[in-house]
Amino acid sequence: MRTPVKQAISLLMACACLPSPAHAAKQAAKSSKPAKIEAAAPSVKQTGQGEMDVKIIGTSREKLAVGKLDPPAAFNLEDIQNFPEDRLQPLLNSPVTFNEGRDFSSMMDFKEDQPIHPWLPEIARAPFLRMTSPSIEKSSRDWTYAIIDQGGATVYKQQGRGTPPEHLVWNGEDSKRDRVAVDTVYIPQLSTVDKEGYHHTYMGQPIQFSSLEYKDSGKMQIELSSKRLFLERKADLRKEGPILLDKVCDIIREGSYLPFAIQPYDGDDALARSRQATLVKYFKEKLFIPASQIVTSEPQDPAKRGDIVAIVASAVPGGSGQ
Repeated sequence: MRTPVKQAISLLMACACLPSPAHAAKQAAKSSKPAKIEAAAPSVKQTGQGEMDVKIIGTSREKLAVGKLDPPAAFNLEDIQNFPEDRLQPLLNSPVTFNEGRDFSSMMDFKEDQPIHPWLPEIARAPFLRMTSPSIEKSSRDWTYAIIDQGGATVYKQQGRGTPPEHLVWNGEDSKRDRVAVDTVYIPQLSTVDKEGYHHTYMGQPIQFSSLEYKDSGKMQIELSSKRLFLERKADLRKEGPILLDKVCDIIREGSYLPFAIQPYDGDDALARSRQATLVKYFKEKLFIPASQIVTSEPQDPAKRGDIVAIVASAVPGGSGQ
């Protein structure tokens, strides 16, 4: 039988052999670490000249391929400078053909919801076209300013010597149609000849008008495109029609152009008179004037002016214009 003293000594020795809490935590952390995995050495293999295929095998497998870079392209300037003349001459001598009908078909076709160009006035007035001369490097000996229509015909020409003016204008002269016409594409062109005799050509922006205002023999005349006013083969107005007609009403009010005549240019007399009646009704309601102030003139041949409606001021009520 143990004495109390011996039991106390045995208990103290047992407590001394137990690990401390901090020491126990370190031992647990060491035991939780995964075993170290030895990664395999990367294998390198040369697959071609200047190429290398490197494979790295391990827990995260990836493949890296380094390819050979192509050298930059080299040109021989002598081959470019000494280009065979027999191959170059056909390119210089062969004429270049332009298909005007195809090039301008998009401008000739009118669509109902086509946006109005903001740089064109609703009722165009002279000068109808203005072109700014481009910067010319060499001094010019002669210059020619021309207006070309959609068919390729030169309808206006202005010539001069020396440097062309800064601004070139066109007031609507048209040798083919007497004057500028609606629904026709016009292209400005400036040609110069320098002192060495070389020709230079500069093209301007094409332009097309849906309405025009000008004076003929002292009378104010407004021409409106029938394509813009009326539906195809009908006397009903398009969405754009009232906008153009309201502008005409403003001009008539401002200038007190009463009475005035409505002159249609159309190959179909019956359709022309129906459209004429539509315009008479519209102007009566908008201008608050009697029908006696509006003259309905006989339809004319559209061969030269196209399918248009002309508003002629200072006409005699009940008859033709003065």
